[in-house]
Parts: sequence; structure tokens; C-alpha cells
Amino acid sequence: LGLLPSGVCDDATFLRRLTVDLCGRLPTADEVRAFLADGSADKRTKAVDRLLDSSDYAAFFAMRWGAILRNSNLAGADQAAYAFHNWLKDLIARNRPYDELVRGVIAASGEWQDAPAINWYWQSRDDQLHQVTADTSQVFLGLRLQCARCHHHPYERYSQEDYYGLAGFFTRLGRKSFGQPPPYFSSAAATTGEKNPLTNKTPEPKYLDGEYAKFTSEQDPRHGLVDWMVQPDNRYFARVFVNRYWGHFFGRGLVHEVDDLRETNPPSNPELLAALAKDFTESKYDMKKLVRTLVNSKLYQLSSEPTDGNKHDRQNFARFYGRRFISEVMLDAVDQATGTKTKFSGISAVGRAIDLPHEGFGSYFLDTFDRPRRVSGCECDRSSAATLAQVLLLANSDEIENKIGDGSGKIAKLVKENRPLNEALDDIYLGALSRLPTAIERAKTTEFVERLPAAERQKGLEDVLWTLVNSKEFMFNH
Repeated sequence: LGLLPSGVCDDATFLRRLTVDLCGRLPTADEVRAFLADGSADKRTKAVDRLLDSSDYAAFFAMRWGAILRNSNLAGADQAAYAFHNWLKDLIARNRPYDELVRGVIAASGEWQDAPAINWYWQSRDDQLHQVTADTSQVFLGLRLQCARCHHHPYERYSQEDYYGLAGFFTRLGRKSFGQPPPYFSSAAATTGEKNPLTNKTPEPKYLDGEYAKFTSEQDPRHGLVDWMVQPDNRYFARVFVNRYWGHFFGRGLVHEVDDLRETNPPSNPELLAALAKDFTESKYDMKKLVRTLVNSKLYQLSSEPTDGNKHDRQNFARFYGRRFISEVMLDAVDQATGTKTKFSGISAVGRAIDLPHEGFGSYFLDTFDRPRRVSGCECDRSSAATLAQVLLLANSDEIENKIGDGSGKIAKLVKENRPLNEALDDIYLGALSRLPTAIERAKTTEFVERLPAAERQKGLEDVLWTLVNSKEFMFNH
């Protein structure tokens, strides 16, 4: 295509980018200093391994998967939502294979204490058969089959028969009449009155691109569905996971949107997607191995600064695509930069926004920055668009003013410690932007603060921090 890639990003940019993408937080000032001082050739690889082994990695991806899998406290499922979140976090921390996660969700049975993932079914209780069918196909296969429930689009691969064939794997899913969520089980007979409009019979299980399946009354058809999904020759299972993670780390999927792998929406680089999916399958669905492959690549480490040769590129990854922080990361970043802590009832005193197990924790900040309501399995439940309310919250709200001016916050501590202005500015920049100020920035901010009366020096430093928090560089992973 004649696109020349941007150069490799500097060390400070890489550490910030990596820490945000792997752990959902900014690197600490000490982490940045240590990384910049490390002269070893493999320090970026070592940083990847260190962050992947941290508890922050598991917490962040448990939150991301919890949103995709509708882990909500609606209909009294508060305890189940905590349990589901912790189950995801433990599975990710131990780097259990991805197919184990999928089986634990799709084939969940029993009470929520033993099978927390039944909260996924409970949150679809109002349209259990069709919502579960749609989410299974979109989340785990990257196929949006919802429209095929009613008609077959002439340009798409799968038909109404395929849709009801997938629904057939869930027609024997039963639930008890007590508890929120109640126990779920695999029934010996159909538990739904839904009919396949093509046959006027209860939908029968059918593999996509395959034959109808038969199961005895003792067998759980959902296990049969997962067995088919995880076969090495399944054309969707590994590809949609790889594409979803590619989208997370690179800002856009090889297929856009990340969960829309239909025939009429081809990848920008089919060979790359196929190679990564093959490697992921051969690794027995090792999630950390895939993550290492992505973030250790030169592609991930490209600068986000466009050049004349790639400034119009939007899908071929000739540079790193900067993107806005998601709501939870944004709140935690503001807390970290200001040296304050947002308190949430019901979780640990040191818990952050990325540690929240569900969406039911009141926060005007999170809602303003588009926290997902967890009523959809689509990544589009989040929006990256900026709003006037977000601008006003950061620039002109009591919440941000109070964080910056907090008596126990970063600026107050720097003043109480009587830190030299040069050192104070270093700490402020490292905490907010994960880098030291440039010579021009240092000169301008020093001049700004020093011209103030001594009694107003603290207000001057607060203004510097306010400026950084409201900068594009702070709000974007770049």
C-alpha cells in the first residue's frame, strides 16, 4: 500500500501504553523512573512479564470480560455478580485456557455459589432462548445472527435454519423457581415453548456449517456446543478472540467491529488474523501467550505520531492509534494523578474503579464517561466519543477541584514536604503523564509558579496539575 510506519515510541510512552492496556492504570512515578534508568536491552519484555504477573492484570481483564458477559446486579444478583467477577479474575490470574472460560459460561449449571457464571443466564432471563443464542454467537463466534431469527439476508452466509440450529443447544436449559439467580440445570426435555418457524417444532441443535446433533436425555447439549467450538478447525472461535484482543491493544480490530466476523466484513489483513488464530489454537488457547505476542511486537511499539506517509491510514496500523481512556481507567487515572482515592462502599478500601464487580456502584464520574450498563454483549456498549459533560466535569466540577486541592493529595504533600520546585514538577508530570517535563514545559511552569506570592505557590502547582489532567495527552492512551 506504500504506507511507511512511524518510528518506535520512546520508553516512557511504551511503559504508559503497556501499563494502561494490561493493567488499566497509569504506571507509578517509581515505575517510570526505574524503567527509564534500566539500560538492559530486554527491559520492555521484562516489563510485559512483570505486568502480566501482577494482580492488576487479572482485575482489569475480569472487569472487561464482566462487561461483555453482562455481569450485573440486576434482579437481586448482587452476591452472584461478586462471585462471577471473582471467578473471572481467578481464572485469568491463573492463566487458565480460554476454552475453560467459555465452557464455564456456556455450560454453567447449579447454584451461583458453585457456578457463578449462571449470572450470565440470569441477566438474559426475560428472553432466555434468543438472548443467549445471540450472545453466544456474537461473543464467542463473532457472528451477529440476531437478524437471522426472522429472515435470511441474501448476502450473508447463515440462514434462519442456522440461527434456530444454534438456539437448539439451549432449548433444554432449565431453572428452578427460587433464588436470585436461581439454580440452572440441563433438563431431559425441552423447557421452552419456542418453535422453529421453518418446522413449527422445538428447535433442534445444529452445528454451523454442519449436521444436526443428537443428545440423550442425560447429556447436556451445551457441552456438545462447546466441544464443537474448541475444535482446531472451527473457523470462528479462535479468530474472534484474537480479533477482540487485537482491538483492545491496537484500538481497532483486524476486523472492525471486533465481534462482527461476517463474510461481507473482511479483515484488513486476512493472513495475519489467520496466523494469530492458528498460533492461539496450537497454544491450547493460552491467553497470556497471545498477549505477549501482541505487545512484544514492533507494531505495538510504534509511535502514535503520524507521518506524511501514514497520516491518512485508519486500518492498516502504520502507526499506533491513540484512543481515549474508558470510564473506569479514567477515574483511576485522575485519582492516581491527584493522589486521592474515590471511595466505593462494598469493596476493599484500596479498591479502584477497575475492581468494581458490576455497574451498580453510584458514580456520576463513571456514568458521565460512559460506563456500560451491561445490558449487551457487544463492545459497542461503550462509546469513545467525547461529550460536553465530560469536558465540564474535568475542567469545572467540584469533584475535580476537590481532588486537586485535597489536603492529603499529591500537591498538598509536595508542599508539606517543602520539595524544591524542580522536583515537585517532576513528580506532577510523572504522576499524570508518566514522563518528565520537557525543557520548554519546565521553563514555562517554573516561570508561572515562581511569579506567584509564596502563599499562593500551592495554588500555582494545583493549576499545573489541573492543566495536565485536562490535556489530551492525559486522557488518551497514545
